[in-house]
Amino acid sequence: MSGASSPQLAAVERTPRLTAAHTSAAKSALAESILDAEDALTSVHRSWFAPATRPCAPSPERVDESTIRTRHAEAAVRGVPWFDLPNRRRAARVAQRRALTDIGVARRAAEERVQAEEQRIDQWWAALCANDPRVVTEHVNGVFASDRGTRAAALGTHGACVEVAVVVSGEHVLPAEEVRLAADGSLTIRRASVAHRAQLYRQHVAAVVIATARRALAASPGADSVKVHALRATCTGPFDDLNLLAVAELTRDDILHADFGMDAVSLLLRFGRGVRIGAAGIDTPVMVPLALDTVPGLAERLEEVCAGHHRASA
Repeated sequence: MSGASSPQLAAVERTPRLTAAHTSAAKSALAESILDAEDALTSVHRSWFAPATRPCAPSPERVDESTIRTRHAEAAVRGVPWFDLPNRRRAARVAQRRALTDIGVARRAAEERVQAEEQRIDQWWAALCANDPRVVTEHVNGVFASDRGTRAAALGTHGACVEVAVVVSGEHVLPAEEVRLAADGSLTIRRASVAHRAQLYRQHVAAVVIATARRALAASPGADSVKVHALRATCTGPFDDLNLLAVAELTRDDILHADFGMDAVSLLLRFGRGVRIGAAGIDTPVMVPLALDTVPGLAERLEEVCAGHHRASA
């Protein structure tokens, strides 16, 4: 039997190299996707939110002049024979005057509605800037409700401080694998260790705390600070249990001077006030919760908010 031809030998020799190249590309793509997922979880605190501005009333409603003119024109000639041209012309002139009067009335009414709305907005904006508890709580909750994926609620205000609770996603959002660099500089992908997952989740919780404070401050021009309670919901039977993961207060000045190039935990510990954050777990869960009574009265305030939501959805 004759030996294999040169093209066949070249193809056989090339196959391992091609397979290795494809494997390396797939591995790099997987590593990149894992790192992107980690970055998305730990960089939430870098989100910027536009500050609230005074809204404007909508422009006056357009008056349907054509319909008004047609209505008066038809009413004026009703009962006047078609051949009675002098009376029909007089009726048309009367209809035109009446239509102009109604159009003027409609325009003034539309302008008055705009003025009334502007006055209402002035009062509302003044209350928001004065940190009125009811106005601020309702507005911040409306802002949170409009943000898809945000599970946060304003609990109320204490002077110039807005108190907020936010539910953080569970550890199921963490990537199952982690990326490491081997001694030779090559990438290795392995099942994420408990320590790595705990560190990652702690960064995520801190990032959510900071982002929630920034969102609430942006929505509350009269507030000087926001106190955030980060919670985790665990399902036990028909109800969810709430565990307290972190508590921190951030002032507007803190946010202004913070270095957002820092990781979330370091930033929170450096710029936050009264910071308490759960320790990293050694098994499951990946983060040890704080006692709910760490914050006096928090359980009762959460119960009131939950009861209010149930009444609203009933």
